[in-house]
Amino acid sequence: MPDDRQSAQPKCPVCGVVGIEHFKSTRSNQTSQAKEPWFFVIHCDQCGYVYNVLAKHIFTQNSTRVVLSDKNY
Repeated sequence: MPDDRQSAQPKCPVCGVVGIEHFKSTRSNQTSQAKEPWFFVIHCDQCGYVYNVLAKHIFTQNSTRVVLSDKNY
């Protein structure tokens, strides 16, 4: 019977290395005015195969203002 934990490990389709520890993320060189990266590149640390590119979530410090009427309806 195979070990389920071992069979559930991701495998790089190019070099064949097995294990989540080989998934690495690298910040983009491009940054916002606040020096935050625009995106992250998820890649294999052994061969460089790119699994995905993820956009950085940007949360602004501006809040939405709600204007309520003085009248009761």
